[in-house]
Amino acid sequence: MKKIADIVSGLFVAGGLILIFGKRAWFPDFYNPVFMGSMSFVAALLLVSPGYFLKPKDQDQEKVVDMIYVGLIFSLVLGALGALGLYQLYKIGIEYDKILHFLLSVFFTVILTRSYQGWRKYGLKKSLSIAVTIVFLGGLVWEAYEFLGDALLDTEMMGYSGQFVTKDTVWDVIMNSLGVILGIFGLRIFKK
Repeated sequence: MKKIADIVSGLFVAGGLILIFGKRAWFPDFYNPVFMGSMSFVAALLLVSPGYFLKPKDQDQEKVVDMIYVGLIFSLVLGALGALGLYQLYKIGIEYDKILHFLLSVFFTVILTRSYQGWRKYGLKKSLSIAVTIVFLGGLVWEAYEFLGDALLDTEMMGYSGQFVTKDTVWDVIMNSLGVILGIFGLRIFKK
């Protein structure tokens, strides 16, 4: 999985370079190329980071590292696809943003729970409690990130083109919550 993460990381670096050094006329009006390019470099860095911080000692821990790579690839690629244009689907009634909040909450509830079980050897209840807390806090931190991006860099990540911010934030938190709930049910049904 590390090799795939390295390839995807390279694609993020290439995309970041194109966004930062490309001509503004190449991109749609809703793009913020310098910000998007910078975030591409952050994504590339995130994708290679598990190899530096996680040193597996057994097969269970190797599985955890692979799960983390899968989670990072999945979330960063889906986020990048949104930034490249899928977030604009709200204009025709498809809330890609809400779909992403839901899917990533399900995915990370499961991955983090299984990670704590495999790495720390915690039981399901303790692992699930930690995972749910991290996912909920992560969702709130994401909303703060959107707010700061809008306030400091004029990114228009909150709301719909900067409008209906409260409605958007409330629905993001609801979708995060529904995703966590589905993740919990999935883990309860498919216990190891």
